[in-house]
Amino acid sequence: MEKNKAVAFSISGMHCNSCLMLIKMGLQELEGVKEVSGNWEKGKVQVAFDESKASIKDIMKKIEQEGYKVVEYGK
Repeated sequence: MEKNKAVAFSISGMHCNSCLMLIKMGLQELEGVKEVSGNWEKGKVQVAFDESKASIKDIMKKIEQEGYKVVEYGK
């Protein structure tokens, strides 16, 4: 059974739209991630995901693998 959740992440290191696109493409590779949107100027990314397939920890790890740092997250 799907357990959908949406979480906003504040990310340091995003300097342009290409940075945002890298993060979005990386996160979309994760099983359970449904939708990724964001604003590089504000350093924000919103992720909708199925909690039974992905966790906040998985998402944060993937963002860091792409070369960025999560500084805060929440609703």
